[in-house]
Amino acid sequence: MTGKNKGICHSCRQPGHYLLESPRKQRRPVCSEGFVKWMEVEKKMVNIGKLFFCCSSDCGFFKWSDVALKKEIVMYEGESSCICSAKSVPKDDVEDISCMFKSLARISEEKNVEISLNLTIHKGKTNTEENGKEKGH
Repeated sequence: MTGKNKGICHSCRQPGHYLLESPRKQRRPVCSEGFVKWMEVEKKMVNIGKLFFCCSSDCGFFKWSDVALKKEIVMYEGESSCICSAKSVPKDDVEDISCMFKSLARISEEKNVEISLNLTIHKGKTNTEENGKEKGH
């Protein structure tokens, strides 16, 4: 059985190229030797299917990803929604959203399908206790 991380880019999670060929690849600022990899938990654990970031040079860098993979989008069928709430949006999250839009545009063009996206951005205070629970604290 092929793993979920096989055959896709470990930088943008898209097929067709690999980490070293990815236009989105980023060096790890701490070790400056490896690249940031975006992987999916494959083992049968509590976090199976959850995405995380790590370093290609195994320097110890690890960070959970706030982005959830939606199989419906990858399979080009059905509808999906994602609700994200944060006090402020970090630069990495903005780049992830930008990459998502580019991916959707590419899919739309390649598969000749219309993709409808409804994005709602709320500005205001959030409940700190809820944010802590969402991030696994």
